[in-house]
Amino acid sequence: MTYWLIKTTGMKQHVVLFILFTWLCALPLTGKAQDSWVVKFNSPLSESSGDFINNSNDEFIGYVAKIIPQTSIRDFYLYKIDKNGDTVLNRKFPHKQDTILSFCNIIQSNCNPEEYLVSGYGNTNFNGNYSIYDFFIKVDSNFNTIWERNYILKPNNISASYEYLPQILKKKDLGYIYGTLYDNAGNNRLVFFEMGENGDSLAYRVYEGDSAGLFLYDLYYNYDSSAYLVNVWDTHPIPLWGETQILTLDLDFNQTKVTYLPRWHSAITSRLLPGGSVVSGGLYKGILLNPYQLIDQICILKHDTSLTLTDSSYFTNPDHEIGKHEGYYNSIDYYYPNSIFVAGTYDYDIGIWVSHPSWIAIAKYDSDLNLLTEKYIGGDAYYALENITATSDGGLLITTTRYDYQTQYQEHDLYVIKLDSLDLLVGNTEHHNKLVKNAMVYPNPARDHLYVKTAVREALFALYDMGGKAVLKQPLATNGTTTKITLPAGTPQGNYLWHITYQNKIIETGKLIILK
Repeated sequence: MTYWLIKTTGMKQHVVLFILFTWLCALPLTGKAQDSWVVKFNSPLSESSGDFINNSNDEFIGYVAKIIPQTSIRDFYLYKIDKNGDTVLNRKFPHKQDTILSFCNIIQSNCNPEEYLVSGYGNTNFNGNYSIYDFFIKVDSNFNTIWERNYILKPNNISASYEYLPQILKKKDLGYIYGTLYDNAGNNRLVFFEMGENGDSLAYRVYEGDSAGLFLYDLYYNYDSSAYLVNVWDTHPIPLWGETQILTLDLDFNQTKVTYLPRWHSAITSRLLPGGSVVSGGLYKGILLNPYQLIDQICILKHDTSLTLTDSSYFTNPDHEIGKHEGYYNSIDYYYPNSIFVAGTYDYDIGIWVSHPSWIAIAKYDSDLNLLTEKYIGGDAYYALENITATSDGGLLITTTRYDYQTQYQEHDLYVIKLDSLDLLVGNTEHHNKLVKNAMVYPNPARDHLYVKTAVREALFALYDMGGKAVLKQPLATNGTTTKITLPAGTPQGNYLWHITYQNKIIETGKLIILK
């Protein structure tokens, strides 16, 4: 038996709701079932999040932003969640007068004693004069501050008030590397900064123009730790070619090489595999001609130690009517090299108060980029993926915002979702309330046709009226491909039930509204 725990966390309350369901297959990494849970942050404020990391004690440490109503000001909180999904610690970092804080990163800086480093930037407004600074806060296992450092890293000759996704890297020896990109109306500044273990300033380097680019996505070591790799966008651009590049920097922050990713790839975050290969996840946005169509898919790329592209794979179908989006902070992670997770938002839309449902699509690959399985979360509200973190038990931690456009007014809830190892789960109708789904069925309501997407092989889709009469049955495409199903002519408007079977067992069910 495995328990799915939904835990609601507020400032002064902790309500736990247990929903029982049974996995019908064993998990190969442990040989036994694993717990899954959901933590919902139950505040009346609109919430968002960034990093949640799996620490050396199999706990989850991360930060949550809560927006003060009628303002753009956010209070930040550090949370510690144990492996059972219980919130065991939190600390509020309130906003300061005339200052807006933005937490951007958290890393475990030391295992014994247990310590963390939080970094981000602040915007200050004194008498109408805006300035920006970067902060670094080291805390102990109880989130008590050990030291705090503030640095003005923005070059003096620019007017930037925003930084795009700063990145921090713990050095192989003592200290930290920090990278950030300052928005400056297209002529941005790419800054690298080195700190000692106690936060002392050691080195600083600024790039501008084509050497800076427009966006910063990731910062990590190369295969032998002799250089830093930096994922950027529009740095040293080639007209009509690759938008995303991997910069190679020596340990003195000199740019020594530019690797161009294939055209139309963006928002790439990366992980270094054992042996030195780099796997990257993000978004592919391409163009088809005749007829002209914009298409986008979630992608995974693999480069060897010389950063030569050796393999790639794409999931989520390229339907141009359905938008896709990478995780805001991260789209790829692994704990075991043969269980590489890539995720993104399916049916993504630009805007804050989106009035249609979406899904989080999650794929698991082996180290040769063979697709092992694909799962989905959502369909009942609008979800937007923020971050994924692979866990030591072979599972995955997902942070996502959720907006129920039918019942909520200007409020996003933050969900932290712990999944098991995501192997194929063959269930029955008793399990259809589980958060993780084997298929997506959309749109709902439907008119003349609908789409079914599943990675379950040899599955069958069936639609029934409310009296139990079969309206249609159709085999589904396999391995993550979307099947278009045309509804029979004359199908009356009304409510219907559907289910998907695999080897004569029902693995997913749902309701569908048909309009005419």
